[in-house]
Order: sequence, then structure tokens, then C-alpha cells
Amino acid sequence: MVASYPPPWLFPVCRASSASSWVAMAAAMAASRSLRDLLMRRLVAPTPQGLSLCLRPLSSAAQDEASTAAPREAPGHSYESLRVTAAQKHILHVQLNRPEKRNAMNKAFWREMVECFNKIAQDPDCRAVVISGAGKVFTAGIDLMDMASEILQPQGDDVARISWNLRNLITRYQETFSVIEKCPKPVIAAIHGACIGAGVDLITACDIRYCAQDAFFQVKEVDIGLAADVGTLQRLPKIIGNQSLVNELAFTCRTMMADEALASGLVRYKSHPLPAIYHHSLLLHLFSLDEPPAQPLKMAYVPAPGYQPTYNPTLPYNKPIPGGLSVGMSVYIQGITSEHMRRFCVNFVAGAHPGSDIAFHFNPRFDGWDKVVFNSHLGGKWGSEEKKRSMPFRKGTHFELVFMVLAEHYKVVVNGNPFYEFGHRLPLQLVTHLQVEGDVELQSINFIGGTQPLGQGPGHTQQQPSSLPTMEGPPVFNPPVPFRKRLQGGLTVRRTVIIKGFVPFTSKSFVINFMVESSGDLALHINPRLTEGLVVRNSCLNGSWGSEDRKLSYNPFIPGQFFDLSIRCGMDRFKVYANGQHLFDFSHRLLALQNVDMLEINGDVTLSYIQV
Repeated sequence: MVASYPPPWLFPVCRASSASSWVAMAAAMAASRSLRDLLMRRLVAPTPQGLSLCLRPLSSAAQDEASTAAPREAPGHSYESLRVTAAQKHILHVQLNRPEKRNAMNKAFWREMVECFNKIAQDPDCRAVVISGAGKVFTAGIDLMDMASEILQPQGDDVARISWNLRNLITRYQETFSVIEKCPKPVIAAIHGACIGAGVDLITACDIRYCAQDAFFQVKEVDIGLAADVGTLQRLPKIIGNQSLVNELAFTCRTMMADEALASGLVRYKSHPLPAIYHHSLLLHLFSLDEPPAQPLKMAYVPAPGYQPTYNPTLPYNKPIPGGLSVGMSVYIQGITSEHMRRFCVNFVAGAHPGSDIAFHFNPRFDGWDKVVFNSHLGGKWGSEEKKRSMPFRKGTHFELVFMVLAEHYKVVVNGNPFYEFGHRLPLQLVTHLQVEGDVELQSINFIGGTQPLGQGPGHTQQQPSSLPTMEGPPVFNPPVPFRKRLQGGLTVRRTVIIKGFVPFTSKSFVINFMVESSGDLALHINPRLTEGLVVRNSCLNGSWGSEDRKLSYNPFIPGQFFDLSIRCGMDRFKVYANGQHLFDFSHRLLALQNVDMLEINGDVTLSYIQV
């Protein structure tokens, strides 16, 4: 988030006045244009059968044609701060279009980006989106000249009202980039020149990032007394897998050049003045395909019916309960308490507005008399308070909090241990929202046993029933290890297994096996090895182990932390997600999937929930 005017650090190349410097800058700009042309011309599957994507250098004639041909304006897209063109069949090009202001993000931008991507999400002809910046840079971040009154000069003197308004403002800003992340089409960022402040927030919400040699990145918010909480602090650690580097970038505002961005994993590819040959079947990695569909969607986590997770939610959290609250539903909340925690609360609320009735208020308090308070707030008045002077949470540690909705009461379970039962004071059918706030950081919120709502607002793409993963049978809560569960009917396409658990601090290794019980064959063997920092995948057929897969972009199994694993059986591979992020694919080596009839889990792991 930085001002729109170009500060002295924005264009270091401009400090040199020699002719060679201007030639170098012109060459870099030409390379940026070539990269964008390359992306726009090649990001489409050439045939319905292959659905493969190759990026190749264009001939000089083709480059001239690309540079001179004016792209078609995309119908239905007309904006003040954006320009949307149909770059090629099935490809939309969204361009930040305020070059005279270094593509700084004004008030119109935050509204128009949401409108634009809601339309793209529902466009059946669009298969992929490229985001770039017009002019000399990608973006200089937030336009403080236009938005200073909203961000830095809140109206009024009441601290509570100022805080409430600021919270709503930041939530709107976050949604502007979250709509990119939620877009069912692959979104590729093509970055040249400066990418500063909110620009980093934007690109971290994209699925793939390419940059030109002249690109550089700065997390600039702290220079003007702001936090990079519109997406950078939430998404960047997962992208580059290095919290120390993220902290350094956020604390120092230093510049990250293109070479470092490539080495750290922030970008996938860096172009030189003349792009080298780049062959890559990208759609095989982008799209979650079991068979070639008419309209491919990007490889995003698709929750099974009755299992509605939200990962890394920001606080305060106030969202609808999918399908409403009902008997048999469980709400799983995983996170970590603050080192300086004083209190936090979880509320089951009848409505989204301030002052709505609270059916159940759960409130741990570290106040010298450590206790947990339970209550309700109905008709503007607090009810009779219930207390338990036993604190199941410790400061600075991970926790798993479960609310089981039973016919007569809420049952609270903390870290696998039953803790309290709170009788219903308000009919369940009136409870529509869940609120969480206080001194905690959340890893996930999972609604289990509810139903998927029919509509989720603008931009929601309704999944066809045939494309949804399936689960069979009731869930198992807090099962002992070793664990064995029969897979009735064997594995079928789209069948999904959910495994939630905790990795103890002393854990060395554990295994998850999909087995043919009669022969002992293993169709999929997942073996997190904590002492080696590896997650080994393999198969064992006819008594012989196959070749191991070891490489991963990140490791979700960390001692002292919870994990949420979703294992989906596809037509030609297993697709595995951890905490809502794609972890790996494993091609089928055992073809008779219907014979895989046993799930087995052994080793140093604690299980909290399994559904098959």
C-alpha cells in the first residue's frame, strides 16, 4: 500500500542518465511486452483431446503481428481502472489500466476487481486469465492520494466506531483479492517493473506468477504505518515456504529482485530480453481433470458434501454456517493461542448484524482466575453465566476445539477431551452465523455434517453433482491408532477420504495405507518421516515396493501442529490436499481400484476425525 506518485526508489534505472541505461530500460520493457504477448497467445489448450499448454518463443513475424494487432474488448467488461480484452479464444487479459498513475489502486479499483472476477467466474467461454499492468510498471500499490481519507484519516472520535469502520474497510479490501483466489479459472500474473505494496497482495492471490527480468517486489506497507494484511501476510508464507524471509520483507520493506523472486518460489518463470524456449504442459498441473471436460476448472480444493472448510480465516470471523445449524453437525476450529492471550470467544449467532441474539457464547479467559465462561445473549440481555475453572488452553500452543451439536445441548471437546455441555437456550434453526474473535490465530474452521447452501452470492459457480467428491458412511471421531477401516465397495472415482489429526512433538513417522486386504497390496502408501522432513509416497504390489516419490513444494506435517488431509481417488491418479492446498498427485499403479478395501493408519500420530 503506497502512494501513487513515483518515489525515488521506484525506478533505480532512471538514476543513470547515460544512453546505455535508457537502452537497457527499453530492452527490459520490450521483454515485458514480449512476455505478456507470449502468455496471451499460448495460454489455451489447442485441441480438446490434449488440453496441454506449451509456451514457445514466437517468430519475429509473429511478435510483430502480436504487437500491432489490437486485442478485442471483452463484452460486458467496462471499467475505469481496468481494461479487459479477449486476448485469444478462451483467454481473458485483465490489465491494471492507470499507467499515468503507475497503475495505483484507487477507490474504483477495489470495487471493479470484484465485479470483474465475479463475471469471469461465470463466463463459460473463459478457461484462463492473465493479469498484467499497463505502462512501465505492474503497480505502485495503493493510491494514497485518492484513498488517504479512508485509510489514514478515519472520521469521528469514538475509538470503537473507528475500529469497526476500519475493520469493514480492510474486509472489503481483502475480498478484492480473495475473489481472484476463488476464481474457478486459472489466474496468471505477468509482472514487469515495480510490484509494490498491494501489488504483492494481488499476485499472491494468483495461481501462477511469471515476471520479466526488470521486475522487483516490495512489501511496502510498514513504511506508512500499515500491516500487509490484505493478503501478503496470509498467503506469502505458503507460497515461498519461508516465514523468516516473509518477516524480513515485511519488516524492512527491502526490494526483492527478479532473480531472488525466482529462487524463493514467488515466481515460476523469469524471462530474459529474448525468452528462451519454455515447454511446459501447464494445464496438467493447473486443472483437476479426471477426464477431458468441456470447460476445465483450475485444480482447486473441492470439499465433499457435508464437509465445508475455511482455511486461515482472518479475525474477527463472522460468516454464515453452511446450511444453518442442525443436530448432528460438528464445528472444528484449529489454531494457536497468542503468547500474550487474555481471552477469545466463539459465538453461535442468530444473524449477521451487531446486536443479534447469541445462542451460545464460549469464552476462555486468562485473567488471573483462569476459567471458561459459557452464556447466551438474548433480547439484548446476557443470560445466567456458567463457568468452569479449568483451562484447557495454554498460551502459545496449538489447539483443536470441537462443538458437537446434539439434540439437547452443545458438547465442547478440546484437544480430543470432552470439556463441557451447554444446554440449548435458542432453537437451533434460528442460528445462522459463527463468530470468532480474540487472542488466537486460526488455521481452519470446518463445518462437518451440514449441507451445502444452494447459492453463495455473486460469482459462485455451482458444481454439478457428478463432479463433486463423494464420501460414504458416518464419520469416526477420535479413533485410536493403529486404525483400520473397511472401504465398502472399494475405491471408486471421486471417492474422498478425510483425515484430521495432530502430529505429536515426539513423532518420528507414521503411515497411511490404502490396501487390498486379501493380498496386502498397497495402492497408495503415504509416509511422513518427521525426522527426515520427508513425505514419501509409494505402492507395494505383489510383495515388491515401487519407486518412491519424495519431492513436495511444502510439508504440512509439522510436530506440534494439526493437519487436515483430503485424499480423492480420480480416474487415473490420487489427488491429495493438505489444509486446503494441493499437496501431490499419485498416478494409479494398481488398476483394480475396486479391490482396494481397507484404510490403515499406523505410527506416531493422533487422529481426531476420519470419514470415508
